[in-house]
Amino acid sequence: MSIPPVFFWILLALAAVLLFHAARALPRALRAEPGARTDPWLTFADHVLSVPPTVALALGEMEAAFYATLLLGPVLTWSLVRSLRSAAASKATG
Repeated sequence: MSIPPVFFWILLALAAVLLFHAARALPRALRAEPGARTDPWLTFADHVLSVPPTVALALGEMEAAFYATLLLGPVLTWSLVRSLRSAAASKATG
């Protein structure tokens, strides 16, 4: 599949931004306290695992983008579960 050059560069810029955010999220994940480690690591994993599908889309490799998205799925699912449980817990106490 052929991707127009403008979208190629936009997707590569997005991948670079994701890598930058992953680099910023890593120190926070490494410094996290034992009781609060999951959220920073999920944020880091989300940023890191979002890069391969973005690059695969930029290169027009839909099959590679699909398989890279499969790796990202569990991270996004667990983030959603944690946010829903957090919202339910704050609603129950508030």
